[in-house]
Amino acid sequence: MIDASNPNYSETLSKIGELKDLIDYLEVKFLQQVPQGITNELTLVKNDFLNWIEEAEFTLENYKKYD
Repeated sequence: MIDASNPNYSETLSKIGELKDLIDYLEVKFLQQVPQGITNELTLVKNDFLNWIEEAEFTLENYKKYD
C-alpha cells in the first residue's frame, strides 16, 4: 500500500533528474561498447521512457504548485 499522506514532491523531482542523467550516461556507455543495432533499439526505448518520465514530472510539478 502506498503511503501518500506526506508526499515529498521535491525529492521525487530530484530523483527524476538523477534518473534522466543516469539514462543519458547509460546511452553514452552503450554507444561506446555495444553494436549499433542494439544501441538503435536503446535509443527508441529511451526516448519513449523519457517522454513518460517527463509527463510524470510535469504532473508532479503541477501537484506541487497546488499543494
